[in-house]
Amino acid sequence: MNRAQKIARTLLISWSIVLVIGLPLRAVAANDDNQTRPNILLLLADDLGYGDLACYGHPTIQTPHLDRLADEGTLFRQFYVNGSVCSPSRAALMTGHYPSRQRIFNHLAWGYHNRDCGMPNWLDPGAIQLPRRLRSTGYRTAHFGKWHLGGGSSGAGTFGVVGDPAAPPVADYGYDVVRITLGNGPTWKLGQHWPQRHEIYQYEDPQWTTHSSRLIVDETIAFLEEHTRTRAAQPFFANVWFKDPHVPLDPTPEQRALYADLPEPQQTYYSVVSNLDAQIGRLLGTLEQLGVAGETLVIFTSDNGPSVSKPNPSGLLAARLTAVAGVTGGLRGHKRSMYDGGIRVPLIVRQPGIVPAGRVDAESVLTAVDLLPTLCHIGDVPPAADYQPDGENIADALQGQAWSRTRPIFWEYRLANLDDDSKASPMLVARQGKWKLLMNPSRNRIELFNLQADAGEDHNLATEHPQVAERLATQLLAWKATLPPETHVRQESVKDTNEQRWAPQRKAVQR
Repeated sequence: MNRAQKIARTLLISWSIVLVIGLPLRAVAANDDNQTRPNILLLLADDLGYGDLACYGHPTIQTPHLDRLADEGTLFRQFYVNGSVCSPSRAALMTGHYPSRQRIFNHLAWGYHNRDCGMPNWLDPGAIQLPRRLRSTGYRTAHFGKWHLGGGSSGAGTFGVVGDPAAPPVADYGYDVVRITLGNGPTWKLGQHWPQRHEIYQYEDPQWTTHSSRLIVDETIAFLEEHTRTRAAQPFFANVWFKDPHVPLDPTPEQRALYADLPEPQQTYYSVVSNLDAQIGRLLGTLEQLGVAGETLVIFTSDNGPSVSKPNPSGLLAARLTAVAGVTGGLRGHKRSMYDGGIRVPLIVRQPGIVPAGRVDAESVLTAVDLLPTLCHIGDVPPAADYQPDGENIADALQGQAWSRTRPIFWEYRLANLDDDSKASPMLVARQGKWKLLMNPSRNRIELFNLQADAGEDHNLATEHPQVAERLATQLLAWKATLPPETHVRQESVKDTNEQRWAPQRKAVQR
């Protein structure tokens, strides 16, 4: 099929959608011809807060490209990830299961850290994976950017040896093309392509710190151009997982220009977010230049809520670690919290003619484990007989049709109370309708919030609505009973800076 025929076909499909707008998304998108199945781009920011984009109400940060994406698609106000730190959120996206089913409830890092937290060193490649499912029905699959589900730099870093050389290559999880960090496989070093893991820890690579968003988009654009040139009839699925705005942050003077008059940490943080937006703008522009924007489903979100500025222990990684100014748009909590500020994040979805343009959905309660069953439905991937996702098919919600959840959403963060912080959230969470319950397994803390009336989670209604609290608590504890049993967890902060623990590993690598 030549370019003119392809454009004509796209127009015909668009007018057909107008005529059958009431049909389910799969009925429009699915066909034996691969070209009628959408390409899928899953863009994932790192530590971007719910309130960090202009289209989500930030008064200062300029994000024109993501704002345009929202204008051309649908912005969702109640989207939740399934962990309040990196690795659990990513595991949920790739498996469609709550991350505790894989014993991943904190970030995967140093071997002793994983062991002390009762976690494996990597996500089990045998778990059902979104890219593997899509590839089995004809999609070409790719992953660019951060992985953080096992493997990574072999360097000592500030905190000891990071990653495990025995971790499976990222390609083994179902990808045809990869270039990644914090995983085993082709990567970058000092801003250049590198064939494998190396001695520099990602967050201590100055070129990566400053230019990661551009490097990831460069790689994605090269993939799109090659794919369109050589495999135009084959749909693609690509994860584009950014490092920004995760610390450390070190923008260039050019990147700072928009905010040169602002104080720190706002100047640094805002500059990095705007640069992330600019690079995403390049990527969206490439879709248009290649003539595939109309047949590509673009999903943008974040892995968890924003980090918070804290005193920098021992001056590690210099002052760059404190340059954080992310906001949650009035939601309580932040990264590492089970309050909404840690787990409710932006979600913007666009596909012309399929996803309504200019729409804001403030009602649908969606979550990351919904994406696997939904994208398999959209991609016409048959259900696996031995697989039951924790999420639900939200295709109707994406298309702007009436939709509601049929069962609660559950969370577990087994390390929630390891920090000596009276403001830390409880360990278990359930969300059903307007109600959100947080509790510890021992029931020494039970908090119930009506998020419809109290988005900031300021008023605990557990004593006023005991029947609601007990119903959700019963469901939550029954769900927890289905999870792998807990193993030993070190009873000290996971952010402990004990030099005696780290020094031997650093010395071993330095030798």
